[in-house]
Amino acid sequence: MPIIPDRDRDMLKREFRKELKDDVTLRLFTQGSSLLTIPGRECKYCPETKQLLEELTALSPKLHLEVYDVYSRAEEKQKYGVDQIPAIVMGKNGEGRLKFYGIPMGLEFPTIVEGIKTISRGVSPLSMDTRKRLRKVDQPVHIRVFVTPSCGYCPTVARLAHALALENEHITSDVIEVEEFPALAQAFQVKGVPKTVMGTVSQLAGVPAQVQLVGAVSETEFVDKVLEVGVKDAG
Repeated sequence: MPIIPDRDRDMLKREFRKELKDDVTLRLFTQGSSLLTIPGRECKYCPETKQLLEELTALSPKLHLEVYDVYSRAEEKQKYGVDQIPAIVMGKNGEGRLKFYGIPMGLEFPTIVEGIKTISRGVSPLSMDTRKRLRKVDQPVHIRVFVTPSCGYCPTVARLAHALALENEHITSDVIEVEEFPALAQAFQVKGVPKTVMGTVSQLAGVPAQVQLVGAVSETEFVDKVLEVGVKDAG
């Protein structure tokens, strides 16, 4: 049974035909297709996420899907900094600074769609002032935005985080469906969404001190925090 309803599929076809310029590749990191479930390697939503992306990428010849078994493709996992599954990595020409962890359903599905359109067009949705300020970022910044499919404020923050990563090569942005990853929610003390955590360390080990934002924030506020983390000797 299709995940994307026929009406939405027709609408997306029209949107993609009109708005996509360059090809975009979605890379799905998942578990292998073996019927044997290995303890500790369960991935409840991996099959549904794969089906969703297959349906989505079938809507335009400019969209491509690559599927990787995270347990056998260590090189790709390391290259794109994937540490949970399912993980969707978006980009073109081998880039992959935009990630979505979990299945993008509900209000988070448009986050993937808007990311695709922005990557394809190569035109930033950010203000000119923000784009100018982001040129100062010269240190690695890893942004994590924790979301849920029913949160009305989450998509705006998620899209903003992804847009910032597209604008500066030092920025990586992960959107995380928090209900699928309770260990991450506990590690980063997520008690409400959207919650944004950013820092210079991309690995979870130790969970170092981070800059945090809770709730919906303006583009200016968000960029202020990014500069706090990503500009050498900013303080």
